Amino acid sequence: MFREHARLFTILQFAADLGLSVLAFVLAYASRIHLAWVLPDALDRMLNPELLRPAAYLWMVVPAIGWWAVAAFSLGLYRISFRRSDWEKIRIILESAVLLGLFLGFLSFALKLEISRTLIALFVFYQAALLVLARVVLGIRIRRRDHPAEGRNIVIVGAGRKASEMGRLISRYSDWGLRILGFVETVPAEGGETGLRVLGGLADLPRIVEENVVDEMIFVAGDPADLSSLDSMLAVCRERGIRTRVALDLFHVKISGASMEFLESVPLLTFSTTPDHAASLLVKRIMDVGIALVLLVLLSPLMLLTGLLVRLTSRGPAIYRQVRCGLYGRRFVLYKFRSMREGAEDVLWEIKHLNEMDGPVFKMRNDPRVTPLGRFLRKSSIDELPQFWNVLKGDMSLVGPRAPLPEEVREYTPWQRRRLSVKPGITCLWQVSGRNEIDFQEWMKLDLQYIDNWSLALDLKILLLTFPTVLLGKGAR
Repeated sequence: MFREHARLFTILQFAADLGLSVLAFVLAYASRIHLAWVLPDALDRMLNPELLRPAAYLWMVVPAIGWWAVAAFSLGLYRISFRRSDWEKIRIILESAVLLGLFLGFLSFALKLEISRTLIALFVFYQAALLVLARVVLGIRIRRRDHPAEGRNIVIVGAGRKASEMGRLISRYSDWGLRILGFVETVPAEGGETGLRVLGGLADLPRIVEENVVDEMIFVAGDPADLSSLDSMLAVCRERGIRTRVALDLFHVKISGASMEFLESVPLLTFSTTPDHAASLLVKRIMDVGIALVLLVLLSPLMLLTGLLVRLTSRGPAIYRQVRCGLYGRRFVLYKFRSMREGAEDVLWEIKHLNEMDGPVFKMRNDPRVTPLGRFLRKSSIDELPQFWNVLKGDMSLVGPRAPLPEEVREYTPWQRRRLSVKPGITCLWQVSGRNEIDFQEWMKLDLQYIDNWSLALDLKILLLTFPTVLLGKGAR
């Protein structure tokens, strides 16, 4: 019931938000007309090009709302697996409104459109204001109403901290009519949790369900050994047709996301430490292919010139090929413009003692193997442009941890290997946070931070931060 109820509520909320977004444009258009009566004619013409009929803006409004929807889903506004506070929802609404404004601004700039900037600003403002107002009104209504008679009474079977935490979690869904009737102890309390309404022990279950209106029970085990008490509870509930749930947080997993899946009729409890949002990951891949393809076409003259200069200034091929480790250690060939003299890997042992980076990675500020042109290519990151081909092939993504060498991976500690659980990328948090100025341990922590907090918005943020980082050459060697 929880997931079905949450899904229905989320669908209705999303549909309402789409309607409010359309209303926001209508209000913005009407406000723009009224502004034309207030502003002096000269100022009005300077700030606002001629206003077209509302239907003429459909081509802009529809993709803009679609972009906003992707951003809102990516930021977690409609995530049904996590209950967010009202303040968190408002924060996400404001962040998605900023992304909506950036999208409209970019669209206007890229296509050189004469669109009223005031109209865009009013649209973004009204959209954010209406969505925030809707949630404030809904929150006030929920807090003021009494629980309906058809609310669901829940009994929690369990003892100790986990049982009380489950009670507090369910109480956050009181707007759905969920109420904690009380607790049934699986073991005698020692000192006990204050504030818990204890209805009795396992032996009292038949009496408890006869004396009270019980819609469902939730079994909460403190550890796997407590499952031995589950049979007696299931027997009572099965005889009386009471819905039964079992909380499966039996394992001390700090960073794993748990989910229930089915392989035909076999239930599988799944733990995952990597991003697992299919729709967002599909959008990420579409973005990778689209942006990489466009950049390869636009930058092809620069890449041809770079390849020619590499061949003319030093012996060897223009493109350097190197085996790297990708998703879960899969080997692939990474492409770069050659920035070192030919045979550089064969003489690495001669200068390895001059390594300036801790850990298994070799980094040296004035590496004698790098050619004069190669120093410029590295400083400007032009040497990495061929990696867009790796992105098209699917070996890499635009954003993700840097692809390591196999010999580096062999020296990873167990916790560092988790950075291989996502596709490597051309740019990453390490890239925009100082690159070679950051030590190896902090580098690894930044990669895991990216994995644990991944979203499309985070990818967009890293991509935007990459441009000034590359232009300034921050941390490059």
